[in-house]
Amino acid sequence: MASHDDDSRDVLLAYRARHAPPARSAADNWQQLLRRIDAGEPAPALGPVEAPARTGSSSARTWAFGLLAAAAAALLAARLVWPDSFSARGRDAGAAAPYQHQPDARPQAVEVAGPPSAAASRPVPSDISPEPPAPVPALQRPVSPSMPEKTGPEADLARELAAVRAAAQAVRDGDGATALRRADEYLSAHPRGSLVPEARLRRLEALCLLGRGDEARREADAFLADYPQSPLRERAAAACKSSHDSGEPRP
Repeated sequence: MASHDDDSRDVLLAYRARHAPPARSAADNWQQLLRRIDAGEPAPALGPVEAPARTGSSSARTWAFGLLAAAAAALLAARLVWPDSFSARGRDAGAAAPYQHQPDARPQAVEVAGPPSAAASRPVPSDISPEPPAPVPALQRPVSPSMPEKTGPEADLARELAAVRAAAQAVRDGDGATALRRADEYLSAHPRGSLVPEARLRRLEALCLLGRGDEARREADAFLADYPQSPLRERAAAACKSSHDSGEPRP
């Protein structure tokens, strides 16, 4: 329990905090005092003392001591009158004193509970199942064919290969006329095709099957001259010979 001395001290601190000049005014007073001292104004006399005549050095020393004494007296008086301005603890206590004895006059916000919403008060039956989510449509991806269609150079090469294989199959079947026709169709359609050597070999073999040996030999000589490094040279040179030796169509 606080004593009467504590209550008196609190009242004194609150009074000083309320009626003390602001720090700005105190600083201005000190600045004015310093300017007056810098201007050479004599120090104020502390009492009615009749100063005897002194020499110049004694007067200057006396003036300096008087100035220091006046400053010390002013500082001491300020500390006695306004101790809050020179103590951090006093300043905090003085600043908090008015709020310790006075109620807070600021308006306080009062929260008022609103009426309960109808949605919150309505009970939700437990037997109602939530709606199922909408089905997501599956992405329709185009079905690629097992064998993509060949276009461009690949298609041309496939057609050339099919024509040469048809002529070769006719030679194996002993059908010289069909083999000759297939070979001539390829050579007329693809004079610079990549399978021209194979087509010429099939034409040479077809002539041998038809018994046109002179034409076959001329075709063989031309083939050997045009393709000196071809791996088909031996077959071209022995085409008609093997056909005549066997006496039956060459497989």
